Amino acid sequence: MSEQGVRAVIAESFERIHRSNLVGMGIIPLQYKAGESADSLKLTGHEKFTIDLPDNLQTQQDVTVHVSSMYLQ
Repeated sequence: MSEQGVRAVIAESFERIHRSNLVGMGIIPLQYKAGESADSLKLTGHEKFTIDLPDNLQTQQDVTVHVSSMYLQ
C-alpha cells in the first residue's frame, strides 16, 4: 500500500460497477465483515490503516487490516 495516496477503499458495500471501476484504477475495494461498520469498530476517520495483502489475492478473500491512530505517529 502506498503512503502517498489511497490504494484501498473500505466500505460496508459496493455496487458492482463501482467495485469494478475501483479495481480498474488499481484501488482495492474492501468490505467490512457482516455486522461490522466504521461505527461498530469505533473508527473516527483519524486512523492510519496498514493492509496485509497476499501475493495471490482472490475475490472474497479475508485480509488483515491493522489500524492505528494518526495522532500516535
